[in-house]
Amino acid sequence: MKIIDLSQTLEPGMPQYPGHPAAQFTRMNSVEEHGFQMTDFHAVVHVGTHCDAPAHFIAGGQTMEAIPLDRFVGDAVIVDVTSNASMELEPSVLDGVDVRKGDIVLFRSNISKQWGNTRYLTDYPYFTETLAHELVAREIKAVGLDFMSPDPVEIDDISPVHHILLSHQIGIVENLVNLDEIQTARIFFSAAPLKIQGSDGAFARAFAIDFA
Repeated sequence: MKIIDLSQTLEPGMPQYPGHPAAQFTRMNSVEEHGFQMTDFHAVVHVGTHCDAPAHFIAGGQTMEAIPLDRFVGDAVIVDVTSNASMELEPSVLDGVDVRKGDIVLFRSNISKQWGNTRYLTDYPYFTETLAHELVAREIKAVGLDFMSPDPVEIDDISPVHHILLSHQIGIVENLVNLDEIQTARIFFSAAPLKIQGSDGAFARAFAIDFA
């Protein structure tokens, strides 16, 4: 059994969605001075590897504590878009992929290797609305991305793909890493989010398990 860590590290200076306040890490106590170490952490819930709840864009939508845990845990299939010629991801990226009802669909672009660079914030692939509707039609339960958003950054105030997926109770996991370490087409995946009451999102420690 192999466990593959798919989570970005929460750390000072990590990439933030444009316009979001920077995450703050403050060492309040140290072992040397106080006998114990304690860190104060302040951030919006949409930093690092995290899950989106419907309430992120849908009025009256589910908040994080109300979402069944299995929405972000279960069988996953990899969709490799590393050689996609366009930044726009159309339904054709699913051709030949064994997407099943109830799957978590992981999109591997390897743009995660640009984490910390400006390119990570501007040059990532994104879904067309047609692809989003196709995923709804296939009755998947979540998508996972090794990039920042299923929507292009310049239209985030509209975010049509977020609206389509979240209004159909499809979970979204953003900012994954190490999807290139997964060597099989299907794998067990978990991105269990923190159970935050009333929250529109939550940090997650995402990982995959290869039982081979």
